[in-house]
Amino acid sequence: MKIASRQESTIDYPGEFGIIMFTQGCNFNCGFCHNPEFINTQGNEINLKKMIQELKTKKKWYSAVCISGGEPTLHKKLPKFIKELKQIGFKIKLDTNGTNPEMLKILLNQNLIDYIAMDIKSPKEKYPEITNSNVNIENLNQSIELAKKFPVCEFRTTVLPFLTEKDFKKMGEWINQTEKPKLWTLQQFSPEKTLDKEYEKLIPKTKQEIIKISEIIKNYAEKIRLLID
Repeated sequence: MKIASRQESTIDYPGEFGIIMFTQGCNFNCGFCHNPEFINTQGNEINLKKMIQELKTKKKWYSAVCISGGEPTLHKKLPKFIKELKQIGFKIKLDTNGTNPEMLKILLNQNLIDYIAMDIKSPKEKYPEITNSNVNIENLNQSIELAKKFPVCEFRTTVLPFLTEKDFKKMGEWINQTEKPKLWTLQQFSPEKTLDKEYEKLIPKTKQEIIKISEIIKNYAEKIRLLID
């Protein structure tokens, strides 16, 4: 496990006060990524033993840990690490891009996570372009189905300026093939810090435009949540 950074958070695990941890390394190269420093496999690395010991002393303040990235499921020792956090008594939320359903199965089968948040970045045919990566769509399909069956799950989409209403309809049809997801969160794109500096020149969709998109896709999930300024 490589944890590159951590910080206190009151928003990453809804209803809980805790810590968000960022793993080092990602198998996507999304130009709009707002955590570009965590994409490469090389970077800062926190001493895990010291961090675990410190967290034990702070359990009376923190109730949850959100593991984000980077892409956490790339790390083979993720189950072992989460077990240590669960033994302390933390609730665990996993942020994932859905590319590793086998690791997701392991975590679910061992009851190691309490909340899943999976990114839906675009319609599936646009994934290679959006992520600048080779994408196994079948892996994403498997992760979508695993996530939908989990009691506490959300899908999340950053509303990129060039994604169209038709794109969102396609995404809704994709994630809704067998049953409706419980929650689909739309997050406003921020150009303040991105991997590809060209994205910093783009103008985010307005609040009204995002509300209109939410109305278009409201039948594709039990609940639509908006994170907009």
